[in-house]
Amino acid sequence: MPCDLVTLPDGGRAFICSTGRAKRCACGARAPYLCDWKMPGRRSGTCDAPICAAHAASPAPDKHLCPTHDAAYAAWLADRSNRRQAQGRAGRAQP
Repeated sequence: MPCDLVTLPDGGRAFICSTGRAKRCACGARAPYLCDWKMPGRRSGTCDAPICAAHAASPAPDKHLCPTHDAAYAAWLADRSNRRQAQGRAGRAQP
């Protein structure tokens, strides 16, 4: 049973053990995280791509995104910001 020692966000450390082969990130490093991007078409409901600490983005506590979905999240945030700004301009009176 392969085990990994991981450092937790609060600085604590823990062993994570699994049966079978250890998951690997696309870079080849051990992957203690799985991508949490929502994908309704999948049975798990999330992407589940294995990601290492170096490639995992964390948009919220206990949430991790693979590089592909981190870019998608950044695009979503930018689009959302642009729409809010456009709504703000539309609500102002023109001189």
